[in-house]
Amino acid sequence: MSTLGQKLRELRHHKGFKLNEVAEGADLSISFISLIERDKASISVENLLKLANYYDVRLYQIFQDIEEEDAHIVQEDQLNSASGPHMDTKPTFFSLSSEDNLSFKSFLTFIPPGAQNAEIKLQKGETFIYVKEGELEVHLPNQKPLIIGEGGTAHLTSYKGTVLKNSNKDIPVKLLMIVSATTQVVDLMGDAFHIYELA
Repeated sequence: MSTLGQKLRELRHHKGFKLNEVAEGADLSISFISLIERDKASISVENLLKLANYYDVRLYQIFQDIEEEDAHIVQEDQLNSASGPHMDTKPTFFSLSSEDNLSFKSFLTFIPPGAQNAEIKLQKGETFIYVKEGELEVHLPNQKPLIIGEGGTAHLTSYKGTVLKNSNKDIPVKLLMIVSATTQVVDLMGDAFHIYELA
């Protein structure tokens, strides 16, 4: 069975953070976090909550075994019946993975045709995309736009901000997106998108 320090170190590695990033983000010292991860110091509930908040996990998840086996199943009829408010005016995300997953998140994503506010910005991580329907336009910083057609895939590493948009003005694009735990998926204003659960 893993110790609390080992679990915290595994969680940091799963999230892709360096010690100095966690120290700054959780308002703790690098040496303190290092001691905790090596089980050389004890940690208060208050400081444990700081780490949980920084890692964007619930406190109980820290005490779960990361190796615990689990399955999150989404059936085809759930995918086909996915719908949410404003799907015709802004990108809509449906979760395909458990919220407890520490390594990656997966989404069924719809991008409506044409509108300027219907763009997705990716930053600080990796993303794999499969274009299920439609045509996706990918804007990498300082490069010409790339077009990915139906059935095509892309593996993107985005730190400065890669923009995804629908290249067709008439039909929506439907994507399978798998993003690393560190990836930020935001609109052009930097706001996170609401994630819907599939019924």
